[in-house]
Amino acid sequence: MRESNVEPGTLQLILDQLEELVVTLIEEIRERPSVALAVLAAVMGAVVGSALAARGGGRRRVVPPARVARGASRVGAASELMGLGVRLMQNPIVRGFVLASVQRQFRRRLRV
Repeated sequence: MRESNVEPGTLQLILDQLEELVVTLIEEIRERPSVALAVLAAVMGAVVGSALAARGGGRRRVVPPARVARGASRVGAASELMGLGVRLMQNPIVRGFVLASVQRQFRRRLRV
């Protein structure tokens, strides 16, 4: 079929590393069985949760209320404006103008 480009030394190194990993896992399980059980419980919970989520089957689409939809569009618009503001602040001329304007505002407020 296909020729393997892996040298025997590389393959042996990979097998040695896998063997070390298995030995380390076994030692850790022997030293700390409660931690091993907690990790196993977490993995099992993830598997069961994924299985339950996947079998959702007849999900119905819920149309969000108009107020929520408007709020989401406002958040989208705000994020676009933030992106534009960041790009504008990369320009040294705009950055200098904004800094001068902010300094002027602080001077006015501190004098009064």
